[in-house]
Amino acid sequence: MSAPTVPDDVDHLLRATVGPCHLLGTRSRSRAGDPVVWEVADPDGRRLFAKRHKNALMHRRETTAYRHLAPALGPGRAPMLLAEDCLSLLVVTAALPGTPVVRTALTDAEEREVYRQAGQLAARVHAQPVSGIVAGEQLPWGQERERALSRAREARLSVEDIDVLAEATRTEPPHTPLTTCHGDFGPRNWLVDRDTNGQLAVGVIDFERSQVEEPVRRDLMRVMLQLTPHRPDLRAAFLTGYGRALTAEERVACRAWAAIDCPAALRWALDHHRDEEVLGYARTVLALLRDPHPVA
Repeated sequence: MSAPTVPDDVDHLLRATVGPCHLLGTRSRSRAGDPVVWEVADPDGRRLFAKRHKNALMHRRETTAYRHLAPALGPGRAPMLLAEDCLSLLVVTAALPGTPVVRTALTDAEEREVYRQAGQLAARVHAQPVSGIVAGEQLPWGQERERALSRAREARLSVEDIDVLAEATRTEPPHTPLTTCHGDFGPRNWLVDRDTNGQLAVGVIDFERSQVEEPVRRDLMRVMLQLTPHRPDLRAAFLTGYGRALTAEERVACRAWAAIDCPAALRWALDHHRDEEVLGYARTVLALLRDPHPVA
């Protein structure tokens, strides 16, 4: 491969894994604008992805998940790891069929089916053994709260919005059991594929934030507070797939963690060219936290 946008170490790992590949394009870039995900075709025409992680922790999270977590999700539900290099922080995976849900036109009924299958995948992730999975950061609640409020000030939120976040995080939420979690579970990382009969199959990608933590911290919080507050049909579909309703403690914890996550989401979106999807998550959470009669 001679394309100048493919670094030598990427080319070397691809050649050592499957042989000379044809570059199809770059699919993700770092904040500095450098490519970090390359889509290629191997000599047999099979689509593959090469990915360079931001740091050693993300590399360890994702490679561990591919080995121990992805196989438990079932065939065609997660990418297959073909090669990895811890020195260059690279992985090579087989492409998962389908397109991201955020870029796929779906009917209301199809959306419900996507969320039902996403609930099933979340349940399988959360049911996996925690042994061998990277442990997530667990700070005292006071430190989490102060960091979130500091980020809110850095994001130049209004005094009123900061007060809303401060009130929502004033009390430490109930603790819930630690499980294996995906860490970035949402429609941009759900792929939907249609078979010849039009049946949908949902898979999940991007495990670089997978770790052991409370599901209410990110996985369940995102679905309950950021994605479905105004779509009770999608929330019900997800919980049907998940196999149970959330407990009262989990609902309280999701709301508190959504307030903690909101300033970080704003900062991320502003740092990534005003990503409207993530900005939408933050706005939704702020609106919910202002509501004296919350949906969640």
